[in-house]
Amino acid sequence: MITWNDAMLIGIPQVDSQHKLLVEAINKLMEACGRGEGRSEIEKTLNFVVSYTKEHFKDEEVVQANLGFPGATPHKWIHTQFIMQVGTLVQEFKKDGPSVTLVGKLNKSLCDWVVNHIMNEDKKFGEYLTKANSKSA
Repeated sequence: MITWNDAMLIGIPQVDSQHKLLVEAINKLMEACGRGEGRSEIEKTLNFVVSYTKEHFKDEEVVQANLGFPGATPHKWIHTQFIMQVGTLVQEFKKDGPSVTLVGKLNKSLCDWVVNHIMNEDKKFGEYLTKANSKSA
């Protein structure tokens, strides 16, 4: 389980609330796994993640562009790579159905995303935003 906490905030309410939704989806999948129901939950989670990445990444990238974030281009590339990774999992689901292996891969991908992307890459943008706000104040 991932416990949402203030250390995960980057300072943009819309983005932060979207990140929280992702953590909730991860926890739902993990809870289902704990009940032995991960395979029945995986399709809902995959559908959520596909929809989430389209909306969230677009929103985040627009904010970065509007604020002149210098790391916007590499950040967008990281998003693209994650979309491809999710696409591979979706294809595996369509081909092989809900398997325990796929549930494990999805759990690992999503948890790694929260730890490595939100807590590192998105934090860089949050720090940039904080500095930009302090200069204009």
